[in-house]
Amino acid sequence: TTFGYSFEYQGCQPKLVYTPLTDKCYLNLCQALKLGFGGNPIGPAGTGKTESVKALGAALGRHVLVFNCDEGIDTSSMGRMFIGIVSSGAWGCFDEFNRLSQDQLSAVSNQIHMILVAIKEKKDSVHLLGNDVKVNANAGIFVTLNPASKDYKGRSELPANLKALFRPIAMSKPDNVCIADVTLLADGFSEGKILSQKLVLAFSKLQQLLSKQRHYDWGLRALKAVVR
Repeated sequence: TTFGYSFEYQGCQPKLVYTPLTDKCYLNLCQALKLGFGGNPIGPAGTGKTESVKALGAALGRHVLVFNCDEGIDTSSMGRMFIGIVSSGAWGCFDEFNRLSQDQLSAVSNQIHMILVAIKEKKDSVHLLGNDVKVNANAGIFVTLNPASKDYKGRSELPANLKALFRPIAMSKPDNVCIADVTLLADGFSEGKILSQKLVLAFSKLQQLLSKQRHYDWGLRALKAVVR
């Protein structure tokens, strides 16, 4: 699979640590784009769903726009976002997409379907919100989902017609030791492997021994904050 480079200026951004999970995510996202689908990383918070999409976009020179979804976003707002994404050739990453209501998801699915069909069939324009919008073939749509469970309230299952438009990627637990090791080595620590193992072990023991509190976070985000 080959993609053209977009030459979007990204600045000097920190690089994502490359792990087997990142490799699997990149492979599935690239296959989805080649086949005319959107990408759908699924998994709990702190597994690198959004960051993987942003890192792949940066590698291809794409401008990645991240939108945090909630019940306050209506269909017309989503339509305006889609118009900007399609016309500029950017990638849109809709974080926690299943926080939208079932009515909104059903209405949005039709717009996403028209966009993906236009990109796949290399059409010049697509009809959105009563306007003919010029299609940039570099555009892409990605959604990230948290599992619908008691730990993630307010999430709903995607309708079947919307699921069919995206290729799911299961984002399991990341390799915290590898990520901490590479980050420490990049920051100049000579004993990054030993320090990373001790740090991850300390986080694991604290998570097991301390009481469950909403403000306690022993995931990858907290680990990276401590390392940096």
